[in-house]
Amino acid sequence: MSKKLLSRKSDEFMIDDFIHDGEIYDYVNDFDGDFEFYKKWCVKASGACLELCCGTGRLTIPLVKAGIDITGVDYSVSMLKKAREKALTQKVDLPFIRQDIRKLNLLRLNKKFSFIFIPFNSLQCIYKLEDLEKIFKCVKAHMQKKSLFMIEVFNPDIKLMVERSTGWKKVSDFKTVDGRKVSISEQCRYDCANEVNRVNWKHAIDGKETIVRLDMRCFWPLEMDAILKYNGFKIIHKFGGFDESEFDCNSKKQIYVLKIKG
Repeated sequence: MSKKLLSRKSDEFMIDDFIHDGEIYDYVNDFDGDFEFYKKWCVKASGACLELCCGTGRLTIPLVKAGIDITGVDYSVSMLKKAREKALTQKVDLPFIRQDIRKLNLLRLNKKFSFIFIPFNSLQCIYKLEDLEKIFKCVKAHMQKKSLFMIEVFNPDIKLMVERSTGWKKVSDFKTVDGRKVSISEQCRYDCANEVNRVNWKHAIDGKETIVRLDMRCFWPLEMDAILKYNGFKIIHKFGGFDESEFDCNSKKQIYVLKIKG
């Protein structure tokens, strides 16, 4: 195990900027297996939709092209730059807004949203309970009485984290548009005191290796149920995957469909 991995302070969490590099991000995350799922729920909402942590517009742009009224919010300058470039290239007109979702305030748009969602495990970049509570408070302020809120996080896999705690597991290989050869490998260590999967990604770009960090908060199923309940949400559905199968111990995902209680 690398010295860098072992040297982390117990109360220090971070995601290196390289993880949110818009150009690299799209090469690593080039799948669309969740698109039809989110499209279905956006259509069902029959109103304005809001994607939080929209990144490079991987979902936002095709949803607009499918006729969805949607706004995208992210905090990463690099990701939003890439999203706007893609929207321009594809002749898509939609608002991409830079805000910290812990302080989300879109009320100047003079509308609330029928459907708000945080896809692709982005909530796992929030490590402190008080920050989660700030996000949930902001989300509720932008919802109507009948609005739905959806979050998607991993179902923590102890076996996987143990397997990846030794050695390096290759997760991606690609070639960038400017000809760079990139290989990415992963190593993990579970921090049980803070419920954080301490992930190191080793990037080999044209043979030169760089190690970057991606700490991911683990939300255990009953814990997540309780956090949502005590922050004023009622669980309408809890799916184990994008096929809307019922959540169980074998589920890879925890996908919550929520509404405001009361």
